[in-house]
Amino acid sequence: MTSNASKELKMAYGIAIVLLIVGVLSYTAFSAKAPDEPLRIVFTGAGGSVVFDHATHAAGYDLTCTACHHHPQDPGEGAAMLACKACHVIPDDGSLPKACLDCHGEDEVGVESVPKQTDAFHAQCIDCHKEMGAGPVECAACHGL
Repeated sequence: MTSNASKELKMAYGIAIVLLIVGVLSYTAFSAKAPDEPLRIVFTGAGGSVVFDHATHAAGYDLTCTACHHHPQDPGEGAAMLACKACHVIPDDGSLPKACLDCHGEDEVGVESVPKQTDAFHAQCIDCHKEMGAGPVECAACHGL
């Protein structure tokens, strides 16, 4: 009887190992593809961090990319969306960001006309929330103070 119990235990261990290997291989071979766009973005600032739920704004509110991203004007052409800080963070030397000059000539835009990233977010987010009549407009509603 002890020999029979030992065989059953060895068989159980063998089955467990096989199932573990099959599970790991399946997970690796069929893992979920990373989304093309971020689901949530965390912006940090002096007023506290803000968690922006990109998926909810894009799909949940049925907003097009260009409702928030003004570059490129026609995303159908395959041009990639730029990160906000590509233009809304002025380099230490005070020059225009390279990303601005990819689309604009130096005579079209100046450092003084490029809003800082936080100013651009505040204008974009708060104005949209007010216009749509939905979403927070008070600081503490977005910022983790």
